[in-house]
Amino acid sequence: MARINLPMGRVEVRTDEGGHSLDLDIANLTFKHLLLLRIYSDPTFARGFRYDREDITRARANENLAAKYGLRAEIENPLTGKPVSVRAFLKWTLNEVKPLAQALNMWDDLYPLVEMSEGGRNTSEMIRARLQMALDANDEVPTSVLKELFYEHEATIKADVERIASDYGTLGNDSSRIGEYIQRSRDVVRQDQSAPIRFHSKPQAVVEVSYPDKTSEIIDLAKQLIRIPSVTASPNERLDEVHRAASLIDDYLRNAGVKTKFFDGKYPAVYAQFPSPHGRGVRGEGEILLTGHFDVVEPEPDDSQFTPRIEGDYLLGRGAADMKTVVATYLVWMKDAMKAGAPYPNIALLLVGNEENGEAEAWGTPHVLKEIGLTPSLFIAGERTGEGGNELLGEICVENRGVMRFDVIAHGAKGHSGVAGTGDLSEKLISARSALNEIFAKQLTLKSEDGWQSQAKFPFINVGTTGMYNVTAAEGILGVEIRPIPQDNVEGLKSEIEAYCVENGLEVKFVVMENGVACDLNNPALKALIEAVKQASGGKEPQLGRKLPGTSARFAPGGQAVVWGQSGIGPHAKNEAHYIPSIEPYYKSLNELAKLWK
Repeated sequence: MARINLPMGRVEVRTDEGGHSLDLDIANLTFKHLLLLRIYSDPTFARGFRYDREDITRARANENLAAKYGLRAEIENPLTGKPVSVRAFLKWTLNEVKPLAQALNMWDDLYPLVEMSEGGRNTSEMIRARLQMALDANDEVPTSVLKELFYEHEATIKADVERIASDYGTLGNDSSRIGEYIQRSRDVVRQDQSAPIRFHSKPQAVVEVSYPDKTSEIIDLAKQLIRIPSVTASPNERLDEVHRAASLIDDYLRNAGVKTKFFDGKYPAVYAQFPSPHGRGVRGEGEILLTGHFDVVEPEPDDSQFTPRIEGDYLLGRGAADMKTVVATYLVWMKDAMKAGAPYPNIALLLVGNEENGEAEAWGTPHVLKEIGLTPSLFIAGERTGEGGNELLGEICVENRGVMRFDVIAHGAKGHSGVAGTGDLSEKLISARSALNEIFAKQLTLKSEDGWQSQAKFPFINVGTTGMYNVTAAEGILGVEIRPIPQDNVEGLKSEIEAYCVENGLEVKFVVMENGVACDLNNPALKALIEAVKQASGGKEPQLGRKLPGTSARFAPGGQAVVWGQSGIGPHAKNEAHYIPSIEPYYKSLNELAKLWK
């Protein structure tokens, strides 16, 4: 029963004392691990310890002696009851687990304990010796020495944290759990400006997990991203999780040696680029900019969507198609391109955390572009362009609709609904809706034979309070969203809306105002992309198309943008899924583009 139910009573290695080096903490934990393995695998080992009253009494007496005298303490051997020093008993125990430790390649981790067993000092002895040397005439330790000890310890902890953050990737399948803990720790620190320990993982070589193919590697990273519920565009935004996704992305790129700039705000963003051709400064001029986002809309129907799963040729989960799988493709591709060495492609990456709610706040795409002062030769929005959900290569959409959002506001006087003269704001807004539809019909292309047309919708109308019938509202709001094609005159439309509202005593507030974009077909970077996709598909001419949903492409300077992604179905829906076979052709296309755009 003792062997089965009380193993911790038989292996009591203290690992909670302060002041140890990280190496000693690792040694203590490894020692405990090996002793447990030995106890369970060898019924004869330490059998003399019966865990009865006599053994427990001896163990407590031994603990008190060890607490007072450390490794110099003379105790009763827990197995025989004969006198033995703690140091000698440590040496005997280490020898007992040595064959097992060597077989499991853990013996080197025990070095600090081996050193102590051979006569080395433990932590308390080292601290005590240092303080004794600093005693003044009154046998007191000067405050300056204690402060020095404190700051040294703080620096040691910081170095230990950075070491863990840099090395955990070597742990294979276990690394993702530690990685999640590290991301959460960084986010806690981000919110506490007084926290003394702040860290980034140090970029260095990490032992990579072996994958059977490139698609498997990308899917594994996509799953890690999907598991993070980085929700925006809702009353229940999970901003801590949005930052955690950004931290994962930043750490991944930095560990690959890619230069990154982390934009830390309410909504974070990460900008990454390869070293410049001659090792001086950074790139920027003439580069192709890959773009995407790591935020998602709320799950449907519940958080089970954040548990990714594979069904046939599809990866399911919130964000799988929109657009964490493409983000994972970009990250793996940049890591591989960096590993391949110079000359590096003149291609950069920008990933934002607030695409789903319009990117109007920092650090959305337009804010980052302005901050960096970047005018890319070509802006590639990696949103899904395989609309059927089973295409190996999505279209290269050279035109993309914009987004225009505004509120029409009617003001009135709050009063009793039964009193004559009180206005009805709902009637006023319904009339405005009809009038706006007439304006849209004149200014926008709302119907076309090929389906390339603008779209106008009224997502909401809010007047009064539900259940309150006898009080007129003081304010009513009509929400309007327009998705204009680049051929339509948005400025003329805005002017006519403003004129109508002034004439009818209404207020209008424009929330988002972004035109559609159409890329120049003679753009050399676009030609390079078309050629790259052609090469990756075995000489087949890529399809050019137009993207109806608004994307970050609308922010491209000069409109030089395309939307080009992979294939999937059900973005924002409960059946959201990414078409796995579309990953490899996209990755290969990026490789071909890298050859053409050095």
